[in-house]
Amino acid sequence: MKTAFISTASLTNNTRSSIMDQSISLAKLQKEVSSGRKYDVGLDLGIGTGETISLRSEFARLNTIVDTNALVTSRLDVTETAMINLRDSAQNMLATLVASIGSETGREVTISESKNNLEQFVATLNTSFSGSHLFAGIDVSNPPLTDYYNPAGSASKAAIDSSFASFLTTNSTTVDALTPAQMQAYLDTDFEAEFATPGGWSNWSTASDFETVNRISTSETIETSVSANIDPMRKVAKAFTMVAELKGADMKQETFDVVAQRAVEILGEAVEGMNNAVGKVGNAQARVARASEKLSVQTDLINERILALENVDKTEVSVLLSNALTQLEVTYSVTGRMQGMSLLNYL
Repeated sequence: MKTAFISTASLTNNTRSSIMDQSISLAKLQKEVSSGRKYDVGLDLGIGTGETISLRSEFARLNTIVDTNALVTSRLDVTETAMINLRDSAQNMLATLVASIGSETGREVTISESKNNLEQFVATLNTSFSGSHLFAGIDVSNPPLTDYYNPAGSASKAAIDSSFASFLTTNSTTVDALTPAQMQAYLDTDFEAEFATPGGWSNWSTASDFETVNRISTSETIETSVSANIDPMRKVAKAFTMVAELKGADMKQETFDVVAQRAVEILGEAVEGMNNAVGKVGNAQARVARASEKLSVQTDLINERILALENVDKTEVSVLLSNALTQLEVTYSVTGRMQGMSLLNYL
């Protein structure tokens, strides 16, 4: 007969190891209950880990587009408001000019209103949002228009003043002696050239003709800005400038009427063009909204799959945690009894 001896030290060490294993398991279960997520996703999913990594990457990418779309939407909203204000100013100025034709009574008021409108026009097109200039095209870091009424002087005003002075000199005339025919000729040639692009408009604008493009979905990019160089903008500037800056107060009524009538024609064209541009912005807003809705559905589906892969059943884990706590308590109790055992107790 062979007798095997198990030492107290061996029993104690085995019990300690069991307690350590149970404590580690308990900590993992507690973490899963509190977070609702698997303690070690990679270990638990094994080769399926690649799927959750891929899903999380796609989820982050789509959310980045969603965040960008929110910024784009805000930028388009501000752009639309600015353009509507410009269009309304043009419409109001048009009405004022129509009333001024053939009447000297309101001429000074008309000229003053046009100056105010020109100043506001420049300020509006230099509007920035979140650090980006809305009407600068892709060159968003710089304001697109020079400040026409800058006290230190501006290239745009200097060009207009020089152009008009040169015309008067060439035709050996003065503002108060200008004939309607001469005024019409100037407006159709030298003055017109100051707002041409490429050409004189470069004295006004440093904006890019290329508009900002943003990705609004995984497969769709759209233009999300309006350049200060578009035709309606230049026409608004042209109309406001001819009324405000050609010394209209000193002209004969019939000569000023030529200016007013031409400005009315230009503003009519500008308003129509502005309506089209506002419509384009509105279309961009609608496309961004639709894209964001689709992205929201996609991210929800991806998130559901991620949760299905990575999350735990809290009810099930809570039961396991309760059992683990009970088992650990039993182990501690047994260990305590074993540590109290001694041969001396039986002598």
